Amino acid sequence: MKRTVLLMLAAALVAAAATAQTASLSNLAWMSGRWVDDSDGNLSEEVWTAPSGDSMMGMWRLVAGGKAKVFELLSIKAESDGIIMRLRHFDARFVPREEREKPVELTLVGWNAREARFEGPAVGALGLVSLTYRRPSNDMLTCTLEKEGKKEEYSFRRAP
Repeated sequence: MKRTVLLMLAAALVAAAATAQTASLSNLAWMSGRWVDDSDGNLSEEVWTAPSGDSMMGMWRLVAGGKAKVFELLSIKAESDGIIMRLRHFDARFVPREEREKPVELTLVGWNAREARFEGPAVGALGLVSLTYRRPSNDMLTCTLEKEGKKEEYSFRRAP
């Protein structure tokens, strides 16, 4: 019984890896647009360009109390070993948080028509980081961050 469960788990992992390898950037075009959450008087804004060539670009910013707190630059790039997301965080003066040579690097590990999951090693910490983007409706984008056993969800609506 234990062997059967292990074989089923291995088959599921191989299927997930094969799915991620056959994905193309066009499968992520649904992320494109300007997405905002301006509840509680703050602004959380994420913008994704449409796929072009082998890449997509994104940015996120947090404005609280009328002041920029955090900026994040993101790229999604089709490479020979899969689709890779890289990101870096900056403070309001554009001082980077991550090391110069080590952006956060996450690999697309699963996707469907309205969901994409990226995973990779946590920078400066143990374990994995995962980001899951979902498009539950045409005017909504969610992003779930899982890191060090904690889960945070961000919800955005399409900006006009």
